[in-house]
Amino acid sequence: MFSRTLSKSIERSKFYNTNRNFSISDWFKSWKEAAQTQRLIYPPSPTQFTTNNRIIDVWIDQKQDLYNYINVKPPLLLNFTTATPKTNKITQSLFEILSDKSKYPLGKEPVYMVNILADSQGGRELMMDYVVGNKIPTILVLKHQLPVGRYSPDLENCNEQDLIDFIKTI
Repeated sequence: MFSRTLSKSIERSKFYNTNRNFSISDWFKSWKEAAQTQRLIYPPSPTQFTTNNRIIDVWIDQKQDLYNYINVKPPLLLNFTTATPKTNKITQSLFEILSDKSKYPLGKEPVYMVNILADSQGGRELMMDYVVGNKIPTILVLKHQLPVGRYSPDLENCNEQDLIDFIKTI
């Protein structure tokens, strides 16, 4: 049975914020600001490539969409990332390295790269399948459909040279 002393001890303000006013204009403003920070970036056009690498310009957000690209002969880089400004900076650097012959390590065989949206349902399923963990961004290297390497750049201190050094190990 519910006692009066117990009901008096429960403060309504702990569970329900009475000072919060709902405003449609504030809701749209917050939605617009969130949309500005969650932008997908895309690789340069194929005419701008000076290497034999191939960056798939489709963002994978469903598990079955990856199966179209998994059977490639060259090494496949799976870039598990989100669409935030910090992770976009790393993804953009990776795009520039893979598309520019002057930045790409000499003598390296061509690679394919697929971007996987890690904050989608399919992306989370793929993260579990490939045992990526919760460190985003993570670049996973597949050769003959088997994981052979992984790199998780530091969001604060990663630069292009770190990514180039990683690509040299492929």
